[in-house]
Amino acid sequence: MDPDRKQTENDNIMKEYHEEIIAKSWSKTLKTVVAITTLILAVVGTLASFKAASLGNQVVISQNEAFNHWSHYQSKTIKKTTLETELYNIEIELAKTDLTDNPQLQQELEAKKAAYAQEIARYQTEEQEISRMARLAEQKHVAVKDVSAGFGNALIFLQIGILLSSLTAISKIKYYWYMGFVTGIIGFGLFISSYYNYLTL
Repeated sequence: MDPDRKQTENDNIMKEYHEEIIAKSWSKTLKTVVAITTLILAVVGTLASFKAASLGNQVVISQNEAFNHWSHYQSKTIKKTTLETELYNIEIELAKTDLTDNPQLQQELEAKKAAYAQEIARYQTEEQEISRMARLAEQKHVAVKDVSAGFGNALIFLQIGILLSSLTAISKIKYYWYMGFVTGIIGFGLFISSYYNYLTL
């Protein structure tokens, strides 16, 4: 028997064997499953991308809101401190000066003292309210930032899943699809968790 012919027959046998293995592992069903998996991961990835982007804007807005509240709080504190200084000066003046001769001045100082004390009390109440609102804005900022990060993480896993599913279609190696499916499930789980957290904001 001719050695070249034998080599050709061996090559043909190997080729048929290889095609049979690939044909078994790469059936029409698997092609359909890979296509559907890639489609689902792409849709969920698009939703995660939109949510991450819109929440990114809300992160900035909530941060600015907290900053504005704290600026307002600081301005109230400065005004209150100024009034406290004025009140302190009036109390010193009342203590050191004998105003029995000048009841009109004493009355004016007492009226100013009462007005300043009332204003200080009002500023203290406003400070507490503004501080509460600032803390709420900070909490909202942190919550929105966490949810946005969750959507971002989901998007990463979903994109890796899409990549591996696409690689399966190109290489016809089903193990890439298994890895892509698992990665996609992780991304899908992160998306669902982040969406639930988004609804509870």
